Amino acid sequence: MKGRFFSVLFLLLCLTFTGLALYNVYSDNAAVLRLAEEAACGSQGKQCSARMSRMERTPFSQTFEIATPKRTVDVRCVRAFYMVGEYSCKVE
Repeated sequence: MKGRFFSVLFLLLCLTFTGLALYNVYSDNAAVLRLAEEAACGSQGKQCSARMSRMERTPFSQTFEIATPKRTVDVRCVRAFYMVGEYSCKVE
């Protein structure tokens, strides 16, 4: 009986991980892109016009190549906790 409980628990953990991974890769990421553009612009101010030229999405992070009037940078955005929580972005 104990072995069956752990098998069911392991199955539920695998299904939860798979669901979170699919959500992180295929959900709408417009808000994350805005955060990445803000990070890319940095101190350039509101007149900064950032354009994404490349995007890579994994279950654990999103990476963007963003061109601004002054530079082109890679910005990596990750969640606060392993696969859940709010995104934060920083220039690499």
